[in-house]
Amino acid sequence: MDKILQMKQKRAGIIKKMRELLNGAETAQRSLSDDEQKEYDNYRSEAMQLADSIVREEEMRSLESSVPPQSSPVAQRKQEEKLEAGIRAARFVKVALLASRSRDESFDEIAERMYPQDEYIRAAMVEGTPGDGGYMIPQNLYNEIIPLLRQTGVTRSMGITELPLPNGNLNLVKQTGAANFKWVGENQPIGNSKVTLGSIKLNAKKLASIIPISNELLLDSSMAADHFVRDELVSGIAEAEDITSLYGTGSENAPKGITVACAANKITVNGKISAAVIYQMVGKILSVKLINPNLGWRIPGVLWADLYGMQTENGSYIFKDEMKDGKLCGYPFKIDNNITVGSDENGLTQIFFGDWKHFLIGTAGALQISISQDASYTDGGKQVSAFENDLTLMRGILREDFGVRYEEAFVFADAIHTKAAA
Repeated sequence: MDKILQMKQKRAGIIKKMRELLNGAETAQRSLSDDEQKEYDNYRSEAMQLADSIVREEEMRSLESSVPPQSSPVAQRKQEEKLEAGIRAARFVKVALLASRSRDESFDEIAERMYPQDEYIRAAMVEGTPGDGGYMIPQNLYNEIIPLLRQTGVTRSMGITELPLPNGNLNLVKQTGAANFKWVGENQPIGNSKVTLGSIKLNAKKLASIIPISNELLLDSSMAADHFVRDELVSGIAEAEDITSLYGTGSENAPKGITVACAANKITVNGKISAAVIYQMVGKILSVKLINPNLGWRIPGVLWADLYGMQTENGSYIFKDEMKDGKLCGYPFKIDNNITVGSDENGLTQIFFGDWKHFLIGTAGALQISISQDASYTDGGKQVSAFENDLTLMRGILREDFGVRYEEAFVFADAIHTKAAA
């Protein structure tokens, strides 16, 4: 077995014993006894020594990797496999799912059989030990998914602010009024400077999904199968974040989106989009005191042609040239087809504009996964049995919350007609 993997597994066992000591004392509602404290300190010392040894070994391997590779087959097998971001997270998911349903093979054995060159996966399993209800993807593997969410999802690609939620909660103090500086004469008293403060509270909500995966695909160790699992995870999370960032109700179970948080900044159009509406939206944001704003548009694809072909009375195109470069009225835009388009006779929709660094996404921990081969899921209102269809159902749970730091930093135009009047 790989040396680093052995050390990580040994350290995980020691940490487990430390936790058992603490849990025992907490259950009995007492402090650690002298003997228990001594035992705990010894475990901690050993765990720290192992951590240092792991770091040294990883540093040595990093240095050794800069040496030109040898041509022997043994050296070639030991070379670390270079993979795209998120592939190891997908492999972890697949192996964890298979291990959780297998009675004959451990995680290590399945990982060795499916990915014999990927020692990293077995080492990661030490950090992603099973808990209640499933496996928690190790944070370092989940961190590979974050950049993919920024590429796939519109919301994260807009330059929003991402924050951790320690213990699932975070309270932020925000300044809603500037400090009052005044000019004063020599030896004259300086008046009090009262700053208006507000607060933002982020409390992790549960984002959950069930993804059906064919058992043939789950057992397949090909790169195509790894891509499928990774992309299903990434696209599912990204779409949910995109929809909720705009339309989240802010209920006990759901984050608050811009249409709710910034309802006071809505411009009701009740007609076709016009240049005047675009100018009004830009003017509204430019009238707000924003420091180094990161301004951008989110527009539905159904309105692209209306904006691109918009002309003045003398037939000159208004936005056509700059839209070729991805800008609208001087600011970058993203096509977002998660913006709703009504099924009514007018096909009502919206456009969003604002300073996106003031949109916050707080995340508590990584992604938790669990599986079932016996459960069912709903597809188009019909119950589909995993057992009857030879599927494995993967349930993913991610704990997040959203917030808007300054409501004045966003504006949206509502009730825009996408269909011509009858």
